[in-house]
This record gives sequence, structure tokens and C-alpha cells, in this order.
Amino acid sequence: MPVYLGWRGVRNWAMPQSPEQLARDINRIGAWLAQDDFQGNGPEPDLLSGLDAIVLLGNQVIATLTAACMLMRRSPAATLVLSGGAGHSTQLLYENLCNSDYGPLARQGLIRESMAEAEMYAVVAQMAFGIPAGRMLIENRSANSAENTRFSLELLQQANRRLDSVLIIQDPLMQRRSMLTWAREAERVNSYARVFSHSVFGPHVEAGPDSLLRFTGDQARGTWTMERFLALLLGEISRLHDAENGYGPKGWNLLPHVEIPEAVLESYFRVAASPAAAIAVR
Repeated sequence: MPVYLGWRGVRNWAMPQSPEQLARDINRIGAWLAQDDFQGNGPEPDLLSGLDAIVLLGNQVIATLTAACMLMRRSPAATLVLSGGAGHSTQLLYENLCNSDYGPLARQGLIRESMAEAEMYAVVAQMAFGIPAGRMLIENRSANSAENTRFSLELLQQANRRLDSVLIIQDPLMQRRSMLTWAREAERVNSYARVFSHSVFGPHVEAGPDSLLRFTGDQARGTWTMERFLALLLGEISRLHDAENGYGPKGWNLLPHVEIPEAVLESYFRVAASPAAAIAVR
């Protein structure tokens, strides 16, 4: 996972002077990536009652699956779109499911390692939350976030489902990029639904008594290893930065131009220069 350190115009990016500073920088980046339209309070009942679709894009964070299913219970008109084939997170999702409250479904053979991400999701949605198959669409071909969006939109259009309002749920670290990708792909297929971004939690770390980084609360369960977390965190900034190696118009042209706040860029440089990040991305 490349981290691009050749940017210009960013000031004051000396290495953090303390583990506490490093944690603050990481949390600033994570808070920006975890785009949420509800200020952490979740969608209100009036919105949920009129939602046409809740879309869960493939990732390894179990809390996103739980949140999507719980919101479906409160959204009587919504279709649950489960997206994810085989990709970088598939094995990690399976392992997290095995070690979660949904582990019995794996031990019973209902969730299998060979399944696509969306198929694993569907088992949990049906067996743990009672969501009927008729209220779900399963997109099991995608191998990356762009395909998640493209194939999900195709599936919704092929099913002739009403699509005036959509709620998107993704790994908090990939939430902002997923929203940008959805907007780009929706424009290509003339889909003009109102789209809401819901990050189910804000990633948060702290410096422990031993000065090592650790996740706060229960975020260590069913999420990431610290090494993968840091690699994803830094990789997302690299992808969103509009430069030759990024996903914007100056690079791969997969996303529109993104203005990353200067404070977030400064935090990125400090984190990327830290020994902890060097271990994560080597």
C-alpha cells in the first residue's frame, strides 16, 4: 500500500512529539474519513420510514453489518442491498464473523470461508435479524469499492426498485470515498436519489500506559488489527489526494477533485513519518 510523501504546500508536519499527539493526529484523520450525515446520532425515524434502500458495501467491520440490519428493522419500505464479492477484506470478514456474536452461524456451516462477502452478510441478515430474502438484493461479483457501487446500482435498476432515497454504510475509514464513488457512478447511470452517508462509529485510538496505540471502547473487536487500521487510514488519504498517484482528476480520474482540509493533511504527514506507521505500511 503506497503512501505518497512528495506533496507540497503542507506546513508543520514534524514527527509527533508524543504518543498522545500521534493519537490525536490519527483521530483527526479518522474523523474526516468517517463521513456521517447524522453527527453520530444515526438516522431519525422520519427518514428511515421513507428510505428506499440501505446499501451495505463490502468490508470487514462487523458493526456495519449489525447497524445495517438493525436499521432495516426500522425501515419498512427499504430494500437491503448487500454488496461484496471476493476482495482484500473477504478473509478478514470471515475471521471477524467467526469471532463475533454471529460465530455460531459459522460453526453450523451456514457461513463458509468460500462465500462472497454479500453472501455472508445475507446469512446474518436472515438468521440473526429475520430479514426476509424478498427484502434483500445480493451483489456478489464486486472485487473493489468502485464495483461495489456500480454493480449495486445495476442490481437496483434491474429489479425496478423505487430509488428516491438511499442510505450508504461502509467501513468508517472508507465511508467518504464510498460516497464520492457512489455519486460518480450514480451520475453515469442517471440515478438521482438522495443519498445519505452513515458512519456507524468514529474510529478512535488512544495512547496506553505503555505508550502504545490501542483502540478505545470495543473498537478492537470485529474491526481491524492496528497495523491494518493504520495502512487503511493512510491509504485513504493517498487515494483521495488529487495528485498523479491519487484517484482524482490529476491521477486515475476515478473521483472528483477532493479538498482535503489542511489540518488533516498535516496530521497525515506526521502519522506517515512516525515509526508506528512505518511498520504498518512497509
